[in-house]
Amino acid sequence: MRALLLVLSIIPVLGFAQVVSLVSLEKTGDGQIASVILKGSGFGAKSVPIFYDQVGPVYEKGLLNSYFDSFPPDREITQKDTMGNTSSPWSNSYGALFIRSDPVLARGAATGKYYNGIGVKVNLQNPRVHSRSGTSPEVKKTYISWWFRQQNETRNYFQFELSDVDTEFNPSEGEEFVVDAGAHWSGVTTIYGRVIAYYPATKTLHANFYGQYNTNRLTGNRLTLSSTNKSALLAVNTRGPGSNKYIRVWESDGTEGTFRLSWTNFSVHQADFSVVNRSNVIPREWNFMELFIDQVKGHIKTKVNGLIDAEGSYSEPSDAAGYSPTIGLIGQDVNQIEMHQEIWMDDIYLDGSFRRIVLGNAPKFSDVTHQEVQFFSSWKNEEIRFKPYYGGLDRKKPAYIYIFSDDDIPNEAGIAFESPPKMDN
Repeated sequence: MRALLLVLSIIPVLGFAQVVSLVSLEKTGDGQIASVILKGSGFGAKSVPIFYDQVGPVYEKGLLNSYFDSFPPDREITQKDTMGNTSSPWSNSYGALFIRSDPVLARGAATGKYYNGIGVKVNLQNPRVHSRSGTSPEVKKTYISWWFRQQNETRNYFQFELSDVDTEFNPSEGEEFVVDAGAHWSGVTTIYGRVIAYYPATKTLHANFYGQYNTNRLTGNRLTLSSTNKSALLAVNTRGPGSNKYIRVWESDGTEGTFRLSWTNFSVHQADFSVVNRSNVIPREWNFMELFIDQVKGHIKTKVNGLIDAEGSYSEPSDAAGYSPTIGLIGQDVNQIEMHQEIWMDDIYLDGSFRRIVLGNAPKFSDVTHQEVQFFSSWKNEEIRFKPYYGGLDRKKPAYIYIFSDDDIPNEAGIAFESPPKMDN
């Protein structure tokens, strides 16, 4: 059953002759959308995405791998499951990593299962379909996106030994506090924060101190709990935030002359490109993470929730013949081992092109605040096919189709989608 949705022309953007002349839907007998068909010209031709992990179903160059789909809820993923089983889409895993399905923490009503990691070193490594041991064909562009949630902010996480502690000072996770920081050129005399953990026996406090990236205005000052007015002195700083890696991208073995990128809470580094950047990954919320790599231009770009996070170029040789950049690890890899942390991940997407389809929540891309990458089944110069996936978008409101060029440029005017949508996912 096919239903015509609309006819629309898209004005070419910055020389990219992308024109949509017809959009139609294929529906099942009960009205569910089975496929969206975009017809036009200038789309360019490309293969299906290299890797798309929806935590259960995993697509490897378009082929379904149901290995993790058979895992029951709350099942821990072990190295025996990954390294020891060639059916696994991932070559290795590290740490206490689980497959969960609790809807309270899911991204949306129909996003299904997600990964949940407990601790500071927990990650997935090296997708088998696009392995560090060699890729065919070799690709020069790499696009990686994933949804990521962390329990605790990492940029202003400090650990203190307290002294002169008031009786009944015993805060719980989530309690807020203020620090009397004294006079300062900025005019800010009060610093706010949030308790992560407190250990009365050792008088050790783990906490976020908002806006503070060192302890210059913390050590020696008094902290007061907002709820009880009980206080203590921040006597000795024992741990700082440390480096918290979200993703490592390698080709081959990561030795000199090959591509080796790290994106952490404080920096993005690859060869002679290194930028200090405190990524705005919001704690206790799902964040949309994107990484763009162009080995021809030697260019790197990261985005968080649709906003450019870091961008720059490198010049040192970083390209091994026969290999492509791939996910060395994704999740969390922290050098501050005493940190309290928990993470969640969903919808990990890897492709050898910046071309992609997304659904956005606004009619102009410049106004989009939430986007969902779509898994397309066919991408030809004159036609693109995909089954819509709403993800965490509000299903009661319209969604809009955006087509990105290989220069990461979308159509500014979105293609309206029927609303509310009739779909299973």
